[in-house]
Parts: sequence; C-alpha cells; structure tokens
Amino acid sequence: MPGYFIFDSLTAISMAIYAGLALATFLAAPRRDREGSQLVGMAFIVFGTLLAYSAASLGLFAVGWIITALPYLAGFLPSGPRIALGASTAALVAGTAVAALPGEGSHTAAFVLLVLAVLIRKGIFPFHSWVTLGFERSPLLPMGLLVNGHLGAYLLIRFGIPQFAAVAQQALPLLSILALTSAIYTALLALSQKSPRRILALLSVSQASFILAGLESRNEEGVTGALLHWSVVAVATTGLYLVYRSIEARHSRASAPDDHLGLVTRAPRLAAFFALCGLGLIGLPGTLGFAAEDLLFHGSLESHPLLGITLPLATALNAITMYRLFSRLFLGRGAGAVPALPDALPRERWALSAAAVFLVVFGILPGALVTARAHTAGQIASLLGER
Repeated sequence: MPGYFIFDSLTAISMAIYAGLALATFLAAPRRDREGSQLVGMAFIVFGTLLAYSAASLGLFAVGWIITALPYLAGFLPSGPRIALGASTAALVAGTAVAALPGEGSHTAAFVLLVLAVLIRKGIFPFHSWVTLGFERSPLLPMGLLVNGHLGAYLLIRFGIPQFAAVAQQALPLLSILALTSAIYTALLALSQKSPRRILALLSVSQASFILAGLESRNEEGVTGALLHWSVVAVATTGLYLVYRSIEARHSRASAPDDHLGLVTRAPRLAAFFALCGLGLIGLPGTLGFAAEDLLFHGSLESHPLLGITLPLATALNAITMYRLFSRLFLGRGAGAVPALPDALPRERWALSAAAVFLVVFGILPGALVTARAHTAGQIASLLGER
C-alpha cells in the first residue's frame, strides 16, 4: 500500500535474511519448542519484525515493535524481560508522538527518546542485564529471534538518522562510546560465566554493539561494514542458539555443565556447525565475519580510532570465550564416558547448513552483499556528513 510500506535494498535484504532465520529456527527447533505458547510467541515476533522492516513511517514501525514485545508483555512466553521491553516500547511510543510536534526542541527530545529505546532494546550498557536474564530464564529460540531482529539499529538507520540528522551528528559520538563500552564490558563479563545461555547472551550483545559503533565512522566503508556485521551476528548467533538448544534438549547436563561434556564423539555434526558459526561470529578469514570486520575496522580507523582499538580487543576476548564454551560442550571426554544421543537430524542439518553456506560463500565472495549494502551506507554517510 503506497505511503504505508517501503521496499528498498535495506528492507529487502533485512526481510530476506530475517525470514530465512525464522524458517531455520522453526525447522531446527526441538518439537517441544514448536508447540503451544512458544510457537505463538515466535509468530508474533517474526510478524512484528517483518512489519517494522517494511514500515514507511515511524508510527507503523512502532506498531511492529509493539507486536514483537507482546508475547512477553502479555505473558505468552514465561519469565520474559517484561520490564525492559515495556520501557523500550514506552520510550519509542513517546518519541514517535513527540516527533510529530513542530520545533527543533521537539526533534531533539524525540531523538533522545528514540535513542533510549534503542539502548534498552539492544542491551547496550548499562541495560545489558535484561538480555542475559532473558536468555537464562525465558525460552531460548524466541529470545534469539527477538534480539536478532536488531530493530534498535534499524530504527536509527531507517528513521532516527534520516529524520533527525542534525541531532544525530551531535549524539552519535556518545552513543558510539556507550556501544564500545558495552562491547568490552560484556566480553570481559562473558569470560567469568559458566552458564552457556548467559555466555551466548553476552557474546551476542558484545558483537552486536559494533553495529551501532560503526555508524559513527560516518563514511560509506565503515557503515557498510556495520551493516554487514549485522547480518553476520544475526546468522551466526542463530546457528549457535539452534545447536545449543538441540544439545540442551538431548543432554540433561547441557544447561549447567559442571565439567566437560565431550559431545563431539556423539554429535560431530553439531560440533562442526557450532564451531563454524562461532568462528564466523568472531571474524575468521574466509567467512563473512572477516569481511565485515575488515570494512568496519578500516572505515572507522581514521574517523573513530577508539573503534580500531576496541574491535580487535573485544573480538579476541570473545574468541577466548567461544573456545571455552566449545571445549566445555564438545571436548574433554572419550566416547565411553559420553551417553548416547542423536547427532544433527535431517531438518537440523538443512537449517544449519544454510547458515554455514551463507557465512562461507559470502565470506569468499562478499561483493554482491557489499554492493547491496553500500547504497544504504552511502545515504547514511551523506546524512551524517561523510568525511
């Protein structure tokens, strides 16, 4: 419908990748996660996210945002992060209302409210704790779909920066510092964790923080890297969630391993998928993560040198955490000490193979995706004053 929806490269790529993630999640989810309230919750989250992606107005975007939060606010999904999602939704609704008022002061107030919604929704420091609690206490796969929509970053790229460019130029340095602080702090915090769910949550927040930080580069190369990194984080972490949830459904000790489980002897395919998604997340050469971080690093080095220090440091810390988690789940025991359990089922292989192919193929041949993202990146850089 003209005036209500928009379909450009940003919308098309975002919707295509997210729809693929939703389909993969449904295919690979344990049967118990595809029934009852969890299925309803995931349907709301997916529909709301796709609606928000296609919205041509801030008001319709807010409707999509609200729909994604409804399963938690209404209690369809137990032990959900109601307070955080409620606060971020309230900030977005208030910002949307204020944005309709005339005057420069209302524009500043609206942007501040929208940024507050972004910070809470993305779990940027000091609002990171709701993400770890949500992953630990709420059903994992719906939470994965919720955070991997990255509606906070989309809100800034689609509406915040284009509608309030002058305010955004002044505010982005502070937002970038908060994002970099979040990346380092959550990476350090993950090193001390034992719960796999908490580790996965902190890894997700740490790596996703660079999406916001990359916007401060204000040049096409850096913003393109941030947009590619968005795709990497969404696909790679979805793969990690799916593998871990499969293990958790098969092995009673996976949720709180007090020792190494050694599952590679019983589930080598799941181990391989977990390793590949983890390596893609931290930017292994030959994966899309490497191309994204390379663009992000070089595009931001001159204009935002702090990112040039923080990105390698946080990535190195996250690599250590990934190896610790992989070792705890898959290494350390011989076959005789590991209970029998099924390896990746056919439907799980299809879903996880799609994630692996995306990370590797676009890592080797990133040109098409870079070109598709460059148009949006150029527009953002122009609005922020490319330098």
